[in-house]
Amino acid sequence: MPVLISKIRFLTDTDPVERGSPVGRSLDRGSLDRGSADSRSADSRSADTGRATAVAVAEDSPVILAPAARPQRTAGSKPSSPPARSSRIRWQTIWPWLVLWPWSVAWTLWDARRAGQSWHFFATGANVLFSAGHSGGLHLYATHPQLQIGPLAFVVAALLGGFGHWPSEIPALVAMSATGPPLLAAVWRLLPAPERGHRVRLVLAGLVFLPVWAEVTTGFAHLDDLLALCLSVAALHAVRRERPVLAALALAGATDAKPWAAAMAVVLLALPGSRRWLGLGVFAVAVAAAWLPFLIADPHSIAAARFTIPNDPSSALRALGVSAARTPAWDRPAQLALGAAAGWLAVRRGRWQAVVLLVIATRMLLDPGVYPYYTSGLLLGTVVVDLVLTRWRVPWFSVAAAALLYAARFTGELAPLTMADLGALRASFTVAVTALLLTMPGWWLIHRAGRHRHA
Repeated sequence: MPVLISKIRFLTDTDPVERGSPVGRSLDRGSLDRGSADSRSADSRSADTGRATAVAVAEDSPVILAPAARPQRTAGSKPSSPPARSSRIRWQTIWPWLVLWPWSVAWTLWDARRAGQSWHFFATGANVLFSAGHSGGLHLYATHPQLQIGPLAFVVAALLGGFGHWPSEIPALVAMSATGPPLLAAVWRLLPAPERGHRVRLVLAGLVFLPVWAEVTTGFAHLDDLLALCLSVAALHAVRRERPVLAALALAGATDAKPWAAAMAVVLLALPGSRRWLGLGVFAVAVAAAWLPFLIADPHSIAAARFTIPNDPSSALRALGVSAARTPAWDRPAQLALGAAAGWLAVRRGRWQAVVLLVIATRMLLDPGVYPYYTSGLLLGTVVVDLVLTRWRVPWFSVAAAALLYAARFTGELAPLTMADLGALRASFTVAVTALLLTMPGWWLIHRAGRHRHA
């Protein structure tokens, strides 16, 4: 898990507007055009402009920059106070985390009462993968088709102490439970530094997101979903910086942890020119390198792709009229195809930041399962859209998702809902959010030159 967080930090530590990127080039040209005009009056404005620029950049950087050099004071001028300004910048940077970290810890402790409900799957898979014999090693998926988890997740589980069940799960639970605020920070840094001024948006999104995120990290300990979602955010950073190989490797890692993430590969089409094809090629090779050895060593590994689960009475799939007792044969391919199609349309419309949400929404629409941790992935997608794509001060997508798909399960006698009602809510929300993301008017969105690309 430290390796994962370091990867995200590596992708997010570079300056949001790099020289050489279309955004950087546009800014460079703008600076040259303004240079000739500004030179006529630079003596009267240069000191104030330099000082203001230093403060603006420093306010949204995780490292507090030193104040710009002070101009010579003249008689009657008021002395500046760099220490006071530096303190204000530092406070503006850290105050959201003074709210969100305790909030995250509180919900982690709440879910710790029933922590690690699914960790035994990862402990079993890690043991089998690294054992010898006819049922171990590359025969993992042939002998244990119920393990609907990618090999990368088992490798990481082993590194976190996945051999055995107790007490080896404790370091894994601690590491996973600590990922909420760093992941939220990574999403926030998808915004360019000048647009991170309204930190109340970040706090509101975090207050909604972190309780639900604790379900997947602490309550269920679903390492595969956590890896897939974190790596998808890393891929968005790489696409934003036009780094096709890093983006492809992040998406391949997500797919190698949880196969449904393969549909997110359409975000590579947001890359310009030949870079998209390079990204898609690297993605295909990396995914094949992880999965083909199992199929070659034991062709019966394909049985894992045919594994089914019960069709829950409160699933969106039942609400759509599919009454099969277990997963229909067409369901998993349909999830991938529909998610990829919705993501492709988003890329075509210049809304590639919405791919994560669209892929997860279409998965939930057609999935026979209704596990609470499914909603954690959906909430991550809504947070990305609310903070990075829309102009809204309030994260309305995230609030609606948390209320309709998470809190609705706890209404009890206040507003009793039947299983069919819950299924209808899931179906209605996923269809509505997909349609809205693909059709909403442009004035609801943040438009930045060079950011929103068409395939």
